Amino acid sequence: MYDNQGKIRKIVCITAGIWLISLLIFVLLCGKLIEKPPLVWISACTGYGIWNLCIFGCGYWAIRRTINRTMNGINACIQHLIDGQKKQFFGMEEESSLGKFQNQIWKLYEIINGAKEREEKMRREMSGLIADLVHQINTPLTNIQMYCGFLERDTFAPGEREKICRIIDSQVEKLGGFGDGFTKAIRLEEDVMQMRPTEQPILEMVLAAIDQIAWKAEQNGQEICLEGAQDICGVYDRRWTEEALFNLLDNAVKYGEKGRKIIVSMEEYPMVVRIDVKNYGVPLTRAEYGKVYQRFYRGNNAALVKEGVGLGLYLTRKILNQENGYVKAEVWRTEAWRAEITEGAAETQGGGTSLKGQGSVFSIFLPKSQ
Repeated sequence: MYDNQGKIRKIVCITAGIWLISLLIFVLLCGKLIEKPPLVWISACTGYGIWNLCIFGCGYWAIRRTINRTMNGINACIQHLIDGQKKQFFGMEEESSLGKFQNQIWKLYEIINGAKEREEKMRREMSGLIADLVHQINTPLTNIQMYCGFLERDTFAPGEREKICRIIDSQVEKLGGFGDGFTKAIRLEEDVMQMRPTEQPILEMVLAAIDQIAWKAEQNGQEICLEGAQDICGVYDRRWTEEALFNLLDNAVKYGEKGRKIIVSMEEYPMVVRIDVKNYGVPLTRAEYGKVYQRFYRGNNAALVKEGVGLGLYLTRKILNQENGYVKAEVWRTEAWRAEITEGAAETQGGGTSLKGQGSVFSIFLPKSQ
């Protein structure tokens, strides 16, 4: 461990001390040499000058040697960091400039190393996403190939050709969904460093997301109702948070009962703002609460609908995590449903209770302030 600053101070003090003592001695000698011949004066001054050169020369050499040791220590410290090792070369005292330099360069190393680890993690996630996508695409491609082979036959029962064409069309639509979801995932990875959450009103973003899904909901006879406080603000990135909310609304339309309401409500808490998307239908099971955010996961209710590839909720959670927010899934039930259960009047459908008055709710939580 080097303590070169202290050594330099000692060298300077010793050099200055020796010079002052020699100066004092020379002044005293001068008083005794007043009546001496000029040759003696010249010899004394020459000797004193040579002595001063020796003093300052030794001081310069000692300081230079110490500085070289310091630079070698700095070089060794940097080289060890390049080799991936953290080794202490300088004192860690707060007043030491070299100690501060060492601390700062260690912090820089940790920042760079952390950036490399994040980059490697993103690369692994991207590789996993591509692998998952290729795996998921194989099924519809195989189905398309198989049904195209059926179309080569000459004889079909009435309506059979139309049925095969509809199946092929649904598989092509599924491939399109994979491509769209993959494009959004790639775009999110590319833009994640440019995501700029700012404090802004919530209502405009919510209305924009509802406008995107309104036509699809109307085709299912579903009405989207907006409830709660409408003058609240949160910290979020408008572009990506609107995408996240749209994914929840799209999920509610697909898995909600036709002809029933979809309720979007907003609420303000001391630290966060909350946006709920509720739909009537078969609720999620508790075992699915964590699984629904996995890539390409399709829950037990997925058999009820043909569309969807299982990327929407994955993207939603990823977006909100980047904004220091989160998404939560729960089952919700109305008081009418609870009354039915209490009175023993609930109907049984597939081993469960009636869909009336129950469903799922996905809640977005965003920071209220920066």
